[in-house]
Amino acid sequence: MQVLVIYGSRLGSTQAIAERIATRLREDRLEVAVQAASGAAASADADAFVIGSGVYGGHWVKEAAEYVRRNRAVLVHRPVWLFSSGPVGDLATRHTPVEPKEVAALRAMVNPREHRIFFGALDRSMVDGSALGFAERLIAKTMVSEGDYRDWKAIESWAAGIARELARVPARRA
Repeated sequence: MQVLVIYGSRLGSTQAIAERIATRLREDRLEVAVQAASGAAASADADAFVIGSGVYGGHWVKEAAEYVRRNRAVLVHRPVWLFSSGPVGDLATRHTPVEPKEVAALRAMVNPREHRIFFGALDRSMVDGSALGFAERLIAKTMVSEGDYRDWKAIESWAAGIARELARVPARRA
């Protein structure tokens, strides 16, 4: 079974989550490819998709949301899981995460098996020279606590659940 893990990441935290998910899926002998949403095309050969995005100001990264919209004709006929990466800082430690604004519409488009929110990470050394806009850079540098808030055990457990579910789904390319 071939799984395509797609991510939208501006500072690398979501990419690292996508790579960890792929590693865990490979442990269950799944064939996995990891691609950035900005350059990925939906492969008609993929049997399943895991698609994630960093969250900035309550929104998915534009390229990740656009990937789902652009490829919904393929995605609607495959098992799909969505994940969001964020918040960080006080939002990660003191508040229940809020579903990003696009997720309801994406859910309606492709009927994913699940959407999961994971806390993210902020390494301020990655901010300068990044794709963040001026306001986002200002917030990242002054208003958000730096640190890694990702729960790797929860991420790996979620990926293991995806692998278990895919073990019950026949591959399209039999």
